[in-house]
Amino acid sequence: MFGQTITIKKQAQSIISRLKSTGEYSTDAKDTLIDLNGDNFKDILIEYYGASGTGLKNRIRVFLYNNSLKKFRPCEQLNNLGNPTFYFDKKIIVGYYVASGGGSATKFKWNGLRLDTLEQIDVEVFNKNNSTSFEIVSYDFITKRKTHKTLQTMQLPKEYKYWDYVSVIK
Repeated sequence: MFGQTITIKKQAQSIISRLKSTGEYSTDAKDTLIDLNGDNFKDILIEYYGASGTGLKNRIRVFLYNNSLKKFRPCEQLNNLGNPTFYFDKKIIVGYYVASGGGSATKFKWNGLRLDTLEQIDVEVFNKNNSTSFEIVSYDFITKRKTHKTLQTMQLPKEYKYWDYVSVIK
């Protein structure tokens, strides 16, 4: 297991070096090895702040370690996820991005090396007669239920921690 840890660290360092040399690693980025999906193998987590947009833009990039292949693979579902919150005990990740024109939020659950989508929320912003309203359309992939709400102030379910982002890397 000790030799395997060294191999994982070397592979991770190689990926980070490649990203830095190609300009795909933001100057304000932080990275770490952490088990994100509960498979007892450390994955690469890169946290950074997005370059453009009007909303809160904390982003991540993830490479999951695939033990059967003995290498890291990008996790496309999480790459660039906005303002993610990890609930490690429940194997759930939520993320959102809401800007002046609207946005979305998504809830995922780990299923091995892939993520199942549990919830998708779409946000549309309306500015009319000096008043702003937010149309929230939520789709629950488990119950297949769709809900619509119109709000005067923007809010998401509590677990998304809207405008209360906490970095995983300290």
